[in-house]
Amino acid sequence: MKKTKRFAITISALMLAFAGLVGCSSDSGEEAIDCTEPILIGAAMAQTGFMSPFDGPALATAQIAVDKINAEGGVNGCQLVLEAVDTETNPDKGQQIATDLIAKGAKMLLVTCDYDINAKSSQVANDAGVLVVAPCVGSTAMGPDNGLDLGYSMGSAVPGEAAIMAEYAFENLGQTVTLFKDMSIAYTTSQCDAFETRYTELGGTVKSVQQFTQTQAGALDKPVTAQVANAKKDGADVIALCSYPGGGAQALAAIRNGGLNTPVISGFGMDGAFWLGAVPDLSNFYTVTYASVFGDDPNQKVVDLLAAFKEKTGQDAATGGLITGASTIEAFKLAAERAGSFDGAALAAEFNKFQDEDLTAGPTSFSPDLHVNVKRPMAVITVNGGKHQFVEYRAAEKPVL
Repeated sequence: MKKTKRFAITISALMLAFAGLVGCSSDSGEEAIDCTEPILIGAAMAQTGFMSPFDGPALATAQIAVDKINAEGGVNGCQLVLEAVDTETNPDKGQQIATDLIAKGAKMLLVTCDYDINAKSSQVANDAGVLVVAPCVGSTAMGPDNGLDLGYSMGSAVPGEAAIMAEYAFENLGQTVTLFKDMSIAYTTSQCDAFETRYTELGGTVKSVQQFTQTQAGALDKPVTAQVANAKKDGADVIALCSYPGGGAQALAAIRNGGLNTPVISGFGMDGAFWLGAVPDLSNFYTVTYASVFGDDPNQKVVDLLAAFKEKTGQDAATGGLITGASTIEAFKLAAERAGSFDGAALAAEFNKFQDEDLTAGPTSFSPDLHVNVKRPMAVITVNGGKHQFVEYRAAEKPVL
């Protein structure tokens, strides 16, 4: 009996040793990583619909980063594969796609750059114990406050973005403001709320808040004629536009067509030149975004990524948010190598330790309570005569948390 038991233990030890030879051992030595198949990263993101101008470029740079990492030997000795399925900016479709990708064994799920759209797909991944990252969500919603212990955004969140908008506007554009507040999604409503908080803290005055909405297809729900008339009565030094194309572009066109040449400042939602046809020869417009895609960004990592994007797609990048797709993959690699694991909880534990990690998107930090960046520097870009020009990178002096 004893002899049989000893023999069984010996065979078990040999089997474990063999497993260690064919797998990639973790740094902790507690597990072996199976590299016989590539590590699957799933993406339930919008390649069509109104979120596609933001999701699409981030998804493309995520693939660029996967290819680069694979060429350099992979992660923990394993190759990566990115499988993306178009959600069509449909939350229910995103939920089903997430379910399918998780069932295939995805070790990380990328989701749409707006929490209202990705909430269902994010919850699927979180409930399955899989790390879920939105490359460019601008809300603190991606995290524990919404039950997403494994949910993160690689974006620069509204508390920092809106504070930068307010601080730049107060210092450079004027000390009275009219808010144009798009009520369509949480990103835009919270952006205006945070702007108002920080702007008034600095001593500025909010003349009025003009609300409007747009359809899911990305067009104004109704004209903003009354809102523009009210803004003209305000006579404020600056207008803060919290919106995104196409309704945001239509609202901006109405502002200019109404005879208001007031400086307008906005955030990442109004980045890019793809919507400028709605406002020909636009001037006196400012955006706070991730990076400049107009050939003048001073960050060499951004310049290199933009060149790789053009080589891959044959097109220039539409918005600066594309840098966060690559950074999501960079962060996954960093966390997986530090954890020696692809387990969702282990990856999240390493994400929570990030302190100013040097990613393409800029210095990136997380904590157990805050799963998005609020202190990362962002690019201020101005538009005059329909031409974009980089102004500066700046971080929020006081994020509005």
